[in-house]
Parts: sequence; structure tokens; C-alpha cells
Amino acid sequence: MAARNRDDIIRLNGIEAERKITLPMCKTHFAKQPMKVQKGMQQYIYDDAGSEYLDCCGNIAHVGHCHPRVAHMGKKQLEILCTAQGFVTDVQSSYTKKLLTTVPPGLFDTVLLVNSGSEAVDLALRLAQNYTKRKDIICNQPSVFGHSSTLASFNYRYIKHTDFKPYSWVHHIPICNSYRGAYADSPTPVEDALAHMKDLILELEKKKTPVAGYLLETINTSGGNLISPTEYLTAATKLVKDAGGLVIVDEVLAGLGRLGMHWWPFQHFNFKPDILVCGRSLGNGQPLSAVLTTQAIACSILEYANSYGGNPVSCAMGMAVLEVISDEGMLLSSTAVGNHLKSGLTSLIGKHHNLGDVRGIGLSLVLDIVEAQTSKKPSKDIAERLSYLLRDKYKILVPADGPDGNCLFINPPLCFSLDNSRKLVQSVDLALTDVENGVTETVKSLYELNEEFQVWYFNYLHIL
Repeated sequence: MAARNRDDIIRLNGIEAERKITLPMCKTHFAKQPMKVQKGMQQYIYDDAGSEYLDCCGNIAHVGHCHPRVAHMGKKQLEILCTAQGFVTDVQSSYTKKLLTTVPPGLFDTVLLVNSGSEAVDLALRLAQNYTKRKDIICNQPSVFGHSSTLASFNYRYIKHTDFKPYSWVHHIPICNSYRGAYADSPTPVEDALAHMKDLILELEKKKTPVAGYLLETINTSGGNLISPTEYLTAATKLVKDAGGLVIVDEVLAGLGRLGMHWWPFQHFNFKPDILVCGRSLGNGQPLSAVLTTQAIACSILEYANSYGGNPVSCAMGMAVLEVISDEGMLLSSTAVGNHLKSGLTSLIGKHHNLGDVRGIGLSLVLDIVEAQTSKKPSKDIAERLSYLLRDKYKILVPADGPDGNCLFINPPLCFSLDNSRKLVQSVDLALTDVENGVTETVKSLYELNEEFQVWYFNYLHIL
């Protein structure tokens, strides 16, 4: 197929240029009315007009946008050395040792550094399969886990919304949750979910394809913050281990203190993973992810190389992130602010019939938006209207997403304050009232205009 006219595309400016050059399926926040941002500072983002927004989706800028300590360490290391993997550096060694101090003693002794969460999950699967000399993986759904060709079989976005067929060695089981999913209406959700897991393990053994691993998110962040009970997680992971499989926990989104109290979500529940996958937040915007495991499991692959994984600049910034979390008391503040925020948002359920549930721990929360609390039927339309109202009228960024598009995700930087919490609760209250009164977002999207006008408009701005 022939390419589009390059010169016509190059002449475009702003958001329209981005949309024309990048693929339409590339995911963005506020896709119907894209937002162009210019800078960030702490828990705030500024658009190209200079307007300030409270960022409630900045889970990559983990300790705050452009944190001066993290930025300084990155700049300093960049002026000294930035090389690819294959050399030994003090900064990488110091970082991996510091990262190991965040997990319980005796659990892990090896760190493999990569660039992204997808890379890390992909490597974790490879380790589990090599170590057990098995292939089949059980995973919770709905989840994302990553976007590589392998991880598409684990990603609800491909499974639910396309005709994509997962690999035969990937086995999906529903998350055990009392509000959403296969067990929501069951009087015994834990027992039913465990029976499902047990039956699946036995079925795989009968087929001579025993389980190699169980891949799960402790808190199912991308799937709508669906949280399984501790008794389920403890028993389910034991079933897998007793069958000779490994437990792989993906804490890319919810890890590194986001839930408060502990560094990692699995510490809030009573089980021990064999492999921990972390990323996204590790570098505060700098590409940095990791796989933590034991030397015995890591050595099941003969060799591993990653061109930029663990480069000195990423490690220096990663070290600064760990120090900032400790020195600024972010584990405690995530707990205190998160509890205050969840309490305030939960209090709105009795006031607004479109707010079905508030789920999460610490600074990882979700508002489940429904047509009515009695039916619990997801409402993508109302969630989107709320999201745009919060952005355009109240200057707060809370994107709508999830398997049914009806979840408002709240994952702010850990510097999010009690004052920010109060403002968010008040704004959600007002926005829900606006929706009930028929108010909609007032900013008209350029994508609602015809294509000819878009071209003229951006060319006109360029001339000015």
C-alpha cells in the first residue's frame, strides 16, 4: 500500500500533526479531545496555553514531575558516562543492591534490569518456562501485562476488543472479586475461584502440559483495580507452587510504595512470589524496569543481554527515586492521603447513583461508573463525560479506561497532598452533579470539525 503524501503531513502542526504521523491506534489520554502538554512540576501538568492541571494519572512521574533530585542525578550521570550494558559500573551495582533492600529478606537475590514493563514480563515468563522446563501459563483476566507479540495473549485489550486468538499455552481465569467479574454474584466467590484454579491445574496435568507459572497482578490495575481477597491469593498461589509452577507477580503499575505502608503490593497480602516484575515508576520517567528473582531461577537461561537495560543514567535516576521515597516519607503519606481520598470518594456513593464503587489501596484508586447502582451496568458514556468535565471545568486529569471504559483511574504522583485529595473529592462531587443535571464538557474538539477546516486552521496558526 502506498504511503500518504509526506509533504502534506509535514506541513501540519500541533495535535493534528501528531495524529497524522503516529498511528491512529496509539493510545492517548482524552482521545476524543487530545491534550498537548508542555511541562510538569510535582503533581501538576501544564498545557501549551499555560493552564495548570492537577495530575491524577501521573503514575510514571512516581515521585513527582521533574523532581529536582531525580533530574539532578540524571543530568550529573549523563555528563559522566552513559553506555550500553556489557560493562560493570558502580552506579548499576549500587542501584540493584538498593532495590533488593525494598523486598523482604530471603526472598530474592538477583536483579535483571530492562527498559519497559513489557520487556520485564516477557523475561519473567521466559525464566519460569526455562526453570520448570514447562510451557503453560495461567493468568488472571482482565489484565494487560504488556504489548509484545507474546504478551498480546495476556492482554484483554487484544482479547476482548479484536479477533486475536491467544496462544494455546496461555490459560485465562477470572479475577476473584465481589463487585465485578465471574464471581461477583456468587455467595462463595473465594471457594468458586479456587475450585476453578484447581480444576485447571488438574486439566493441564492430564494433558501432559503441567503449569509452568501463574502470572498475576496483586491489584488488577489496568483491569479496573479489581482486588482479590487475601485468602484467595494465598491459596491460589499455593496450588500453583504445589503443582511445580512458579508465581510471577506483575507490580509494574501499583508497586514502589503506591499502596502505602510497604514497597510492594504483594506485601499487603499473605503470599510470596518467585519472580517480581516492576517498572514504569522506577525511573520517574526514565526507561527503567526490573525482574527480581533468585539466582537459581535466573541462571535457567544461559545468557541474557539488553542494550540499554541498566544503563548508568537510568540507574542513577532510579537510585534517586528510591532515596526520595524514603527521605520524603512517601510510604506513610501514600497511606494517609490514600485513606483520606478513598474515604471521601466512598462517601459520594450514597449521594450519586452513577458512582457504583470505589476500589483500591493507597494512591491507586478507581471510580466504577454505572448507569445505576442497582444494576451495576457499566456506563462508558457517563465515565467519559465525567473525565472531560474534570479536565475542562475543574482542571483535574482523571482518564476513563478499563475493560468496559467505565472506570476513572486515580494514580497520581506520590507527592499528592491532603489538599489535593480534598480538591479531587469536591470536584468529583460537582462533576457528578453536573452530569446528573445534564451538563457536558464545553470544549469542542478539532476532530469534530471537517478535515478541510483542520488543515486551514493549523496552517493559519502557523502563519501567525
